[in-house]
Amino acid sequence: MNVLVYSGPGTSAEAIRQSTDTLRRLLTPYYAVSPITAEALIKEPWPATCALLCVPGGADLGYCKSLNGAGTRALKQYVRRGGKYLGFCAGAYFASAEIEFEKGDPSLEVTGARELGFFPGLCRGAAFKGFEYNSEAGARPCILDIAGKLSDIGAPGDLQCYYNGGGVFIDADGLASRGVEVLARYREALDICDGSGNAAAVGCHVGAGYALLIGAHPEFSSEVCARREANSGSPRDWGFDETRRLEFMSALLKHLGLRSNDNTRPTSRSLSDLHLSGLGPTEIKDIWQKLKHLGSSGTGDATSVTVEAETATFLLENQSLGPSTSRLGDGMAGGSAINVKVYEDGTPADEDTPYFNVLTYFQHLRSHRAGSTKALKYGSPLLYGELMTSTNSILDKNFKLLQELPSGFTVVAIQQTAARGRGSNSWISPLGALVFSMVVRHSIKHAVNAPAVFIQYLAALSIVEAIKSYDVGYSKMPVYLKWPNDICKLSPSLDQLDGL
Repeated sequence: MNVLVYSGPGTSAEAIRQSTDTLRRLLTPYYAVSPITAEALIKEPWPATCALLCVPGGADLGYCKSLNGAGTRALKQYVRRGGKYLGFCAGAYFASAEIEFEKGDPSLEVTGARELGFFPGLCRGAAFKGFEYNSEAGARPCILDIAGKLSDIGAPGDLQCYYNGGGVFIDADGLASRGVEVLARYREALDICDGSGNAAAVGCHVGAGYALLIGAHPEFSSEVCARREANSGSPRDWGFDETRRLEFMSALLKHLGLRSNDNTRPTSRSLSDLHLSGLGPTEIKDIWQKLKHLGSSGTGDATSVTVEAETATFLLENQSLGPSTSRLGDGMAGGSAINVKVYEDGTPADEDTPYFNVLTYFQHLRSHRAGSTKALKYGSPLLYGELMTSTNSILDKNFKLLQELPSGFTVVAIQQTAARGRGSNSWISPLGALVFSMVVRHSIKHAVNAPAVFIQYLAALSIVEAIKSYDVGYSKMPVYLKWPNDICKLSPSLDQLDGL
């Protein structure tokens, strides 16, 4: 199942990043956490495979402009039919029946009814003064007193977390008969009139589904908050506790009916190192030179290169040139860089790739090429990693890197955290799958008579043939191509074995 994070107009890039990172940390490997655009939310069939839709912080008016009408109808239908909604800050304003934000201040005021109305009342903000658009001048810590319902499933009794402009749910206690329950309250006195209750987080029963709305930002990691504190110049002690934050977030997810991995230790989860090697040294030397030209060596270290692509930063270290004078990944905010170890000569040590023997792979590839009369050059160079977001996305979403890679360049992973399918569909690939993507340079002159999509069909047919010719007896395996891009086992349920 998918957990989708809205990333359309109005959202804050940092809020998307923090929501995604926290959800992946607590929900992997049970759910695939991926972004979803406004267009996809309106047009794609996402509800059938969505366990939770998260709308992060940003600007509520941007959400209204993009989603009012068809988008909010899709959201309401999804939740009423049993779906789950999680809204932080602006995502909570957006899901309330009415909002008042800085009423009376012409430079900040936003008021009016909202179409979703999951919280059937008024959300008023900012709970604490100082908010400025496109700024963190009003950012501060706030203390939440947490309801026993969440404490019973692992949440701490209170939590100090990041706050910047969020609202309070007016008279939420009086809406219990309409399916509203207060899950957390602001401990400190508010700068606005809230009726009563200081409700900072509410749960709302909506048809067969549930919406959980929070005015603060418990999804923001303590590491990020520490940087905010250092830059604020405020004498206030922000005092964030990462373990308590993760315990609270884990309890929220459990309350929403999701399965959490309880990974609440204050250590960062990261994707595995990648290993780049080839059949011969020339292949890798050529790529290394291109990437050196494309990137920067930072400290002047000739053994390492940093390439900042569209959606990821790649830190490459040439293992054939000796040890680097700087550690891979140092200085990257949030640990978001992808570390790539480059081997001009040789292959990774077995202990570095325990689930995939790169040397044996190249021996088989060399033997296959020697026995072939066709000059096919697929399968090398090879970029291998145990855990990736997606072998496809790492290429397709980083064109700056992709344009320097030769035809036949292949990416292999043991597991993907956001494997890609048609539309916005994504998932966590199971262990034991053969996960790979390949670069194919297809001449534009063939676009009419042999469009690129035919290569996908040929790849699917080739995989079926490879299975059936693998060894004695395999020819009778009931494996077939389900046109156009799925490989299935012939059975009453047509179990899918592969997707391209």
